[in-house]
Amino acid sequence: MTRLPLAIALATLIASPASAQFQDAIGAAPPAPAEVIYTHGHVATPAGWQTDIAIAHGTIVAVGSEEEVKAHRAGETRIVDLKGMTVLPGLIDMHVHAVDAGLQARDCRFPQGADAATITRTVKDCVAAARPGEWITGGQWDASSMGRTPPHKRLLDAVAPTTPVVLHDISLHSVWANSAALKAAGITRATPNPAGGVIERDGDSDHKGEPTGVLRENAAIALLNMVPAPSEDDRVEALRTASKAMLAQGITAYEEALLATTNARVYARLADAGGLAQHVRACMWDRDQTLIAQRHLYARPGLEMGCVKMILDGVPTDSHTAAMLEPYADAAAFGDAARAKGSLLYAPGEIDAKVARYDAAGLVVKLHAAGDGSVSAALDAVAAARKANGPYGPHHEIAHANFVTPADIQRAHALTATFEFSPYIWFPSPPVRDVIRSVGPERMARFTPVRDAIDAGDRVVLGSDWPVVPSMSPWLAIETLVTREAPGGGGETLAPGQKVSVAEALRLMTANAARQIGLGDRIGTIEAGRQADLVVIDRDIFAIDPHQIHATRVLRTIIAGKEAYLAP
Repeated sequence: MTRLPLAIALATLIASPASAQFQDAIGAAPPAPAEVIYTHGHVATPAGWQTDIAIAHGTIVAVGSEEEVKAHRAGETRIVDLKGMTVLPGLIDMHVHAVDAGLQARDCRFPQGADAATITRTVKDCVAAARPGEWITGGQWDASSMGRTPPHKRLLDAVAPTTPVVLHDISLHSVWANSAALKAAGITRATPNPAGGVIERDGDSDHKGEPTGVLRENAAIALLNMVPAPSEDDRVEALRTASKAMLAQGITAYEEALLATTNARVYARLADAGGLAQHVRACMWDRDQTLIAQRHLYARPGLEMGCVKMILDGVPTDSHTAAMLEPYADAAAFGDAARAKGSLLYAPGEIDAKVARYDAAGLVVKLHAAGDGSVSAALDAVAAARKANGPYGPHHEIAHANFVTPADIQRAHALTATFEFSPYIWFPSPPVRDVIRSVGPERMARFTPVRDAIDAGDRVVLGSDWPVVPSMSPWLAIETLVTREAPGGGGETLAPGQKVSVAEALRLMTANAARQIGLGDRIGTIEAGRQADLVVIDRDIFAIDPHQIHATRVLRTIIAGKEAYLAP
């Protein structure tokens, strides 16, 4: 007997009458009984607005009109009347530092934009309440808001002469410490700048060369490593707190933007305890090679360890640590010629080699690149990986991308690189004032160029960078992407040429982000056959004045069909 090739045999089977009967039998299967049906809603789907959703085993089994969905009602089906409330796909934040965000709830906090008097008054109160031997940590300050009273250890020494104090700036890339903290860390006039870091020094004739208490990048990290670390139990509770806060904003998945072994254990513990509600993709710190090698020890269902974080530069603030192609606008007044354009924290050849190696291993690389110089270096590295390993590797992420040249906007499309625009400060705000002063108004016309990247066909997603920003609210992010004004509107508009529509902003936080974290077939839209990740809100953000979107209130957050958050 002659054997038919497999493809011909399959084709013959598919065309046979028996096969047709088999297909008819499949088509005649009864509707899947729903565990829950949400009815009378205002449901956003790719096919337009619908009213009802039926869910079984965490999956959407039907979405449509009440009439179309009623076939999935069974005796045990729970019916939830949404009374016209709007339903959107679950939202995805592509840049979160969740454990740090949870821990900050215990810190010495003052509002962003605080002046020197407010900061020192707050620190004084925190010192009075501190336990003996306790370090005071908190923030977040920015030099532009302090005006003519720049951060200096003398200000903190006046209210904390013996208690170590370390305050984060708005970017979390610099710290401001008092003399007690510097002494505890062994930082003196003779301490050299570490590689990739800066110890700011006094220019006053009486104290020339003395540390001012402001430390940048790796110098800040070295000092923070001296602060007594919270316990693992404290970190687990901090992560639980942050997860719940994100659920209350409708965030059903997120990317942990910088993970070292200490917090990898925390994530695994919370996942094992059933407390990690969202799907998380964790980006392991490039400096923690042990974690990268042992990443599968910490991976769990819903906790993916498939991303590596590389920090290429700093931030484009008064620190001048973001790598720019042209000098900072205030470079001449800054007085440090070596920092006129900022700098990369890696040699370009080293970036290329690392990205190519991670690319070959199938790992996404999330490259912190705030300045246009570092964005170019990041894309050079992606190009080197494509050349070394072929064009079909992971979609590497350029994180922050606050400044990007038009040429690199186009180049990213050809390289299938993704722009992860963050943090949520693409509107006039205290942190932005600092950036404007450092970079100048001309370059600010294309600050966080979301519109340009969308128009170029680039892959685009969004991240809050919480707790660098005090709120991870996606509703604030959507509004200000649309208006480029401060929440609620009024006054100045920042880079108005980069405005997007409400629909575009929502797509960046749902379908686009789902594809970027490898779940594009599962979440990101409301359709039959997809996981039931949904958020119910109190207003139709497409129909209202966009200046009111920031006030949106989440009523329900649903993950895999389970209600993970219900508004009080």
